[in-house]
Amino acid sequence: MYSERALADRFALDDLLTAYAVAIDTDQVTELTRMSTEDAVFDYQSSGGPRGSVEDAQQWLEKSLTQVPVRAHLIVNRRFDINGDSACAEAHFFNPMSVRVPGQKGDMWNPGGGYYSVTFRRTGKGWRISELVMLQTWRVAVAVHTPGKAGGGHHAS
Repeated sequence: MYSERALADRFALDDLLTAYAVAIDTDQVTELTRMSTEDAVFDYQSSGGPRGSVEDAQQWLEKSLTQVPVRAHLIVNRRFDINGDSACAEAHFFNPMSVRVPGQKGDMWNPGGGYYSVTFRRTGKGWRISELVMLQTWRVAVAVHTPGKAGGGHHAS
């Protein structure tokens, strides 16, 4: 049986991961500052990004996400290990998205997935992310045609 505090911690950590995903998907990466400890490290190396501070992550995300007009970042299968004022989570992610490819008409359907390994620290302001490591394990690219633009479709003979 879980104590009230353990349940409250679990909900707070779950809410923090959800807030992270929503911030990425809604172009509010400045929210990472509020969600993180001052010394937090974000590691996006598996998808071509940096391993660095919150500011490093924000700069890279702001630049990279301009090429990703459609995204719906899902963090699922969350497992938490809570020990006092520190916690860890392992979770899968699935990121259906489209990307703009310079010189190409329409967008490229580019879903991907993998895992997050996240450590948290309880602060005077509540739980915060102290390290987030994204391990992208797969990504595919499929050409799609945007409705109303040339290409694709069935023509009767």
